[in-house]
Amino acid sequence: MNPLISVVIPCFNDGVYLPETISKLTLQTEQSFEIIIVNDGSTDTHTLEVLNQLATQENITVLHKENGRMSSARNHGVKYAKGKFIAALDADDYFDPSFFKKAVDILNIEPTTAVVTSYIKYFGNKTGTSKPRGGNAFNFLFSNQCPACAMVRKEVWDQVGGYDESMKLGYEDWEFYIRITKLNLVVHLIPEYLLYYRQTNKSTLKNDTHPNRAQLIEYIVEKHKDWYATCLTKLINDKQVIYTESRIAFATIWKLLKNRLTGKYK
Repeated sequence: MNPLISVVIPCFNDGVYLPETISKLTLQTEQSFEIIIVNDGSTDTHTLEVLNQLATQENITVLHKENGRMSSARNHGVKYAKGKFIAALDADDYFDPSFFKKAVDILNIEPTTAVVTSYIKYFGNKTGTSKPRGGNAFNFLFSNQCPACAMVRKEVWDQVGGYDESMKLGYEDWEFYIRITKLNLVVHLIPEYLLYYRQTNKSTLKNDTHPNRAQLIEYIVEKHKDWYATCLTKLINDKQVIYTESRIAFATIWKLLKNRLTGKYK
């Protein structure tokens, strides 16, 4: 019988963290899952040794491919997934033991929910917390409101075509969630700290995304320009966001637009 969940883990030279990540997965209260690790062209000898060892374990599949960055690795893993739901997870992060069960329960009773996420707790080089909003398409107009590590219906993943593999510098998860919420589907937020996000010196966000933020935003807006125009027209005409799930006041939207147009918001 196929597993309920496929955990897809891209790995590029992260062998030092993988054993802990796999160990944390064994603590999930929902145990119907397979683990797919995608070796995205790792060059580190220790990582390759760890991957070889993990490949001998039951319920773990290790796939090898040339380096293509996160989007390519996630999509490659999903091609081999047998589960109804995809739990996207980075090689150095982990979920609270209750996350799989809580996420599956939500997906089973909410047909318009395509993704389940939670609050985030940072550890490693940086500590702190983050509270993404999730929600509908309006929530994703100006910023990403869901981390890449989340649970997604596989049928929706396939429907939107997975991640945009041309986005190698970051924000590929933001663009992915735009395409999902454009289908009138929503991202359900569990208001609990269920994702533990490790901060390291090789962070894509710090090293690639932030330095190229303007270029990445330009790409997203250009790719979805008709949708942005429609949404902004609606916001301006209605003078408010009528989707209560968005929790964004019109005054806040106008301030964001004004600041961006005048160059005050980067």
